[in-house]
Amino acid sequence: MGRSRNNCKQRPGVRLYGLSMTTDANSPKYSTPHRIGGLTRLADNELPQAPPAPVRAAVADHVQLNRYPEPHSAALVTALADHLRTPPEQIMLGAGSSSILQRLTRILCTSPDDAVLWTTPAFDAFGTFARQAGVRAQQVPHSGGGTLDLDAVLTAVTPATRMVIVVNPHNPTGAVARTAALREFLNTIDDNVTVVLDEAYRDFVTDPDVPDGVELARARWAAGSGNVAVVRTFSKAHGLAGVRIGYGVAPTDLARRIRDAAIPREVSTTGQIAGLAALASRTSTDRNIARVVAERTRVVVELRRIGYAPSESHGNFVWLQLAEDSGRFAAHCYDDGVLVQDLAGHGVRVTVGTPADNDGFLRSAHTWITGRPSLMSPRDSPRGLAPGGASEHGSPPALC
Repeated sequence: MGRSRNNCKQRPGVRLYGLSMTTDANSPKYSTPHRIGGLTRLADNELPQAPPAPVRAAVADHVQLNRYPEPHSAALVTALADHLRTPPEQIMLGAGSSSILQRLTRILCTSPDDAVLWTTPAFDAFGTFARQAGVRAQQVPHSGGGTLDLDAVLTAVTPATRMVIVVNPHNPTGAVARTAALREFLNTIDDNVTVVLDEAYRDFVTDPDVPDGVELARARWAAGSGNVAVVRTFSKAHGLAGVRIGYGVAPTDLARRIRDAAIPREVSTTGQIAGLAALASRTSTDRNIARVVAERTRVVVELRRIGYAPSESHGNFVWLQLAEDSGRFAAHCYDDGVLVQDLAGHGVRVTVGTPADNDGFLRSAHTWITGRPSLMSPRDSPRGLAPGGASEHGSPPALC
């Protein structure tokens, strides 16, 4: 039975069935979706499983809600330093990796003429942080396919660029930068530009040629180059999206400045305890990751079988480059009870959920594609459909 969207108020730029890519004078942005009861939520790249039992138990047993958090998160910093094989003074923590990215933007870009650069479509917070810091946003359209075009990023760098965010794997397309290309990029970019590797989805990578950013950063620092930082999160593979805990590494001086810019006791007691328990529960986390990767493969294979052309993904999501048809596709999924993320004019990103969640999405995708021949000509077909009734793949349109 279909769902009616007409009885709910909509805010401009927000689709009730997902996240909409809107544009303003500065940057494209994600908009937070309305939460509608009964929908299968495949829009936010959340882990479908609860955190491992030891993590849940640690939070239940040890959180004292009447006490302030330990101000320096010392135990978690020590555990992360051991986990990452990095000195504690190079560790950064925040209420989500977004907090660290916000502070990096503010610390690295200090003049209104300074700029931060990233590939679009992208996480809307990047543009938000640039606006909050009062600096310029530079955006490079993703060229399509499964590889990030780092040459295009280099070409876009100007003397005003102070910070470049490389999301690897890229959200929302799932594209990656591989080892040789990323090393060459880091060797070529000016030392005055800090490269921030956003590795929120690193845990879902199975390609051995997609580098570990922390290892790359350590090698750069050892060689005397201090212009690389890495941010990661407990929100995705660890299933702690509701806790808000992120971390990262940076050269000692930059890491200190980022820590000093945090609000006092920013990382909650819950976040500190959950993070510690998550690091100690790697076997359970790896099992959850393996389930997601297996389902990701199944969803991609089935989408291709029924006529779609999803991009190769290295995250916990699948990307369909549907261009101008993305909104209609997302609305169709919504009517079938599935909430996906619509990046208007670009495509649709679908989180890999439970097998039952994914089956529901695949049923909706199947009914959509079987109805397309009667609705549009091959010339007008969305780009995320496979050949044989669809136009060729093309790059997403550039956004202002």
